[in-house]
Amino acid sequence: MHQFKRRPLAAAILTLFSSAAAAQAQSEQTLPEVKVQGDSFRTETTTSATRTDTPLRDVPQFINSIPQSVIRSQNATTLTDALRNAPGISYAAAEGGTQANQVFYLRGFPLNQDIYLDGVRDLGEYNRDLFATESVEVVKGPSALIFGRGGSGGLINQSSKIANLLPHTEAAMTLGSFNQRRLTADSNFSTGESDAFRIVALVEDSGSYRYPQGVQKQGVAPSMRFGIGSGTEILLSYYYLKENSVTDYGQPTIPAAVTGTGKAGMPAVSARAYYGFSNNDYANYETNIFTARIDHRFNDTVSLRNTFRATDAKRQSESTISQTLVDSTGAALSPATPLSNLLAVRNHDGNRTRDNDDTAIINQTDLTWKLSVAGMQHTVLTGLELSREKLNRWNYTLDANPALAGVQTPTSNTPYLNPDPNTQLSYSKTPNLRSNANGDTVALYAQDQMELNKYWKALFGLRWEQFKALAQTMNYVTAALTAGPFQRTDRMLSGRAGLIWQPDDAQSYYVSYANSYNPSGELGVYAGTAQTSLTAVTQNLPPEENRNYELGAQWNVLQGLQLRSALFRTEKINQRIANSITNILELAGKRRVEGVEFELSGSITPNWDVYGALALEDGKIVKATVNQGNTPLGVPDVAGSIWTVYRLGAGWEAGGGLRYNSGFNLTDANNGSVPAYTVVDATLAYVQRKYEVRLNAYNLTDKLYYVGGYQNAPNRVLPGQPRSASVTLRYNFD
Repeated sequence: MHQFKRRPLAAAILTLFSSAAAAQAQSEQTLPEVKVQGDSFRTETTTSATRTDTPLRDVPQFINSIPQSVIRSQNATTLTDALRNAPGISYAAAEGGTQANQVFYLRGFPLNQDIYLDGVRDLGEYNRDLFATESVEVVKGPSALIFGRGGSGGLINQSSKIANLLPHTEAAMTLGSFNQRRLTADSNFSTGESDAFRIVALVEDSGSYRYPQGVQKQGVAPSMRFGIGSGTEILLSYYYLKENSVTDYGQPTIPAAVTGTGKAGMPAVSARAYYGFSNNDYANYETNIFTARIDHRFNDTVSLRNTFRATDAKRQSESTISQTLVDSTGAALSPATPLSNLLAVRNHDGNRTRDNDDTAIINQTDLTWKLSVAGMQHTVLTGLELSREKLNRWNYTLDANPALAGVQTPTSNTPYLNPDPNTQLSYSKTPNLRSNANGDTVALYAQDQMELNKYWKALFGLRWEQFKALAQTMNYVTAALTAGPFQRTDRMLSGRAGLIWQPDDAQSYYVSYANSYNPSGELGVYAGTAQTSLTAVTQNLPPEENRNYELGAQWNVLQGLQLRSALFRTEKINQRIANSITNILELAGKRRVEGVEFELSGSITPNWDVYGALALEDGKIVKATVNQGNTPLGVPDVAGSIWTVYRLGAGWEAGGGLRYNSGFNLTDANNGSVPAYTVVDATLAYVQRKYEVRLNAYNLTDKLYYVGGYQNAPNRVLPGQPRSASVTLRYNFD
């Protein structure tokens, strides 16, 4: 097995932390910044969509903002948990069978590489835990002006917990179903008049409802800020997460030959049935992220921000895929085949055994100035982004009998209705292929947020981006090329335009347009062995283009409640599809998803908070060689959730919510679909100044449901969490 070299990254970062104070530029001091995070479910401002601190009512784009108060009350621990609150997202298990590879579908388009951390692309292939996350935002529709390539249906941005001037120290312990054991700590304190240090930590050793193996995590995220509130502020932060986890391709569906309906049927087993090999399937991760940010305010109107990010994400894994069912008697499958006769064929093969070592160096520079021209107020943002991303993958050959000629895939059949995950496998493991993919970005962008008069505002922006990609595959032992090198350079001009009408402080209406591009060489950590879609053919294809048209509104309902809505059409106008005659890829496809979204957040009364979101969508494959006229995979007609908490008094609070999905197709061919489901969750808590005890219960009715499938195929699905519960004790040391 390839051994990763240990790098002295942590030592270098700690050195930077210790020397940063001495290197801090001296500037005129003003009142230090103190931001207090409230308990409201309502979010007033965002920086995700504009890179400036902007009220949500001034952003002509629909955004689901999931604050820390919602995350805490639900005891959400992973990014996937938080995204339950954002409708329009469905899931699929990608190559490798790891949750880190799990593809999110937003508005029917895959978010292959559209996950961000503090506004910077988060390329790493790892399971994103929320221990160091303050909030999560789902930005709907193309957002290339700010974020660059990608983003057909939108993107996900995580905001980190960073140092501030409010002293606070707490620890939390969670015990729950399936041997959940989790401990977190968060300590923030000032180190000077305008300096602060914060460290957030995680230790977890838990089981899972899906597999017999356990999951272990260790994480730490220190941050230091200098000159808070002054003319020059410096932020240094480091994120480290190590995880020993398991690979999981989900459960085989019942083949169409057995259902007799022409479509695959849902598994006739519990959510806990696991079709891998507990002694052989694993996924181990180690993620390092270092960020240095400098904010300098020249005066009241001009400011500069530079953000530098270095990422190193490693993964080692072996996976088992079970996509074939056979009759134990050897007979052909038919509607007469008893389910008790079915055997699942489990292949533990080298195509899904790989090591990753992905790195990224990204630098973003933003210059913002505020000015008044002809009676109109402008906030102008100009920026430069430079980045180099590298994906390095090692593939292995697994041979169950090296003495025989050829490769004998390690495999073992198991009863479909009662799979045995403890089957022992024996095989050799030798390096096979090594794949490399590089992506270099140079981008210039400009944005103008205009206040035309008391009632009208506008936003316009353009981004010019050059993306140069190279990909190749070589024999691990001989270093001889087996594919490539393939390379392509694309220059893309994308933008956004929006007009906002605000007749009073309680209402805001907007209309907007935006586009983005998906180049053939874009790096996708979920793309399997090749890491990019670059081939001898696609290296000659220009990028796909995505467009979004949106009409939206925001109203202040009652005194503390906010209602937001948007009518949208998102489309990919030139999708890569195979020519019906030559079977060669060309830019001739088109798919569209349109619909309406709602979000309700805030306080009904001072003691009653609510967060709810709903999406109604209609998808269509408008033009394609096959499946034309069908509904794209991962697009439910209706999806939504509501979560509410009521404070009863004397420290007691109770709440709960519903999650609903009308079901969606597993494939563009519409030959398998996930049925509709409704899941009920609840919480009960006793909250005091020094401590909090919270009970969370999930899926109270023990509904058997499925959250996604696999790679546009109908033969596997991912079951949702069965009935479970957790108890969290949180202690405040202040």
